Amino acid sequence: MDFAYYGNTVSSPLVLQSLGGHDTLLHKTMTQLLIFVVFAAPGYAVAALTMDKLGRRHIQVLGFCMMAVAFLAMALIPNLEKQATLFVVVYGISFFFTEFGPNATTFVYPSEIFPVRVRTTGHGIAAAMGKLGGLVGVFTFPFLMRWHGLLSAESAAAIVSGLGALATVFLLPETKGKSLEEIESEPATVVEKAAA
Repeated sequence: MDFAYYGNTVSSPLVLQSLGGHDTLLHKTMTQLLIFVVFAAPGYAVAALTMDKLGRRHIQVLGFCMMAVAFLAMALIPNLEKQATLFVVVYGISFFFTEFGPNATTFVYPSEIFPVRVRTTGHGIAAAMGKLGGLVGVFTFPFLMRWHGLLSAESAAAIVSGLGALATVFLLPETKGKSLEEIESEPATVVEKAAA
């Protein structure tokens, strides 16, 4: 998640530059702020309000899948960047589902699924791996943008998002409505086996 999220976030000026205009730094900054206010912040709020109803796993899978769709749309729809409003909406949708999906759930999941005896260590390792992915995304994204523009950068983000959805489906349990004690007493998941 962090590869796609930080790659797109830190490289927003490069992504928005693909719109072809010669906008000022102030205009680009205001566009980024608009995307955050209209799409990202509401996504995080919706996640907070629905996480216990919909479940962490469902939200995370939906978020990853919709991120992949938005990134693929930016990469593969011919001349999408020539339609500034539509492009900003698609880009904004990627931020909504990042915040609604894995950017919210990846804070909650580690604190629930690791056994108590290794919970803080597991949470720390999970956070460190995320930041490592973010580091790779931040430094790789500009090279991908220069190499083949949105096609290569957003395709990479879509692939990583798809892998995130698959990992969630096959490796993570649903913890909705369960106490930490109930989760602890369930048969070990792949994540818990790895932690042990």
